Amino acid sequence: MTALLLALIMGLADPVDAEAAYSSGRFADALDMYDTVLAEGRHRNDAVLFNMGNCAFRLGRFAEAALYYRRSLLRMPGDGEAAFNLALAEQRLGMDTRPDDSFGSSTLKWIDALSPLELLLLAAGLETLGLVGLVLFRRRPMLRLAMAIVILLSLAGAVRLVHSLWLDDAVEGVVTAREITLHRGPHSELDVLFTLQAGERVRVMEMSDRWMRVEQAEGSGWTERAGVGLVE
Repeated sequence: MTALLLALIMGLADPVDAEAAYSSGRFADALDMYDTVLAEGRHRNDAVLFNMGNCAFRLGRFAEAALYYRRSLLRMPGDGEAAFNLALAEQRLGMDTRPDDSFGSSTLKWIDALSPLELLLLAAGLETLGLVGLVLFRRRPMLRLAMAIVILLSLAGAVRLVHSLWLDDAVEGVVTAREITLHRGPHSELDVLFTLQAGERVRVMEMSDRWMRVEQAEGSGWTERAGVGLVE
């Protein structure tokens, strides 16, 4: 704790100190140190957030751990270790983490794991390949059909990119409280529509100082901001 206070006073929180605190079992101290490191912005955010997830997991704060892992994956979508730890945290919360192995779902997950630049390059490459193939294989109907499918895939990637960059203003959120209630409006005395449990994911549509309107499979409603962490 003394090292933590000194680091906070001097504004020189170091990941090495946080790792030492984690190794010695002082997970709460390590989490505070990593939080300071994150605020200072001197180190890779994805690695710091991943370590914060590990600290929260060790403290039994599994919803908070899931939030940190999702924040880490937002910055490093292909991080298999973060994805694995996220699944463990959600299992501890009693959530069904069995993967959807359908072709469509797998394709969307693969596309979502790409950065905007990677998605742009992929879409441009597929479109170029498809157009060249249509010219080269103009007398081979089956190959022309395959090239047409490639072009359609490139268009799907382009649409996904445009939607994610310019059309989708919603932010993903994770329920960090044990339970939250969703109301018809931003007031606790209004009717409760339904409840959500720790670890569940929502789409945050709008926010005020105290309240946010979230959307989920069951519907949408207003809840207090304190119970939901933003994946940002």
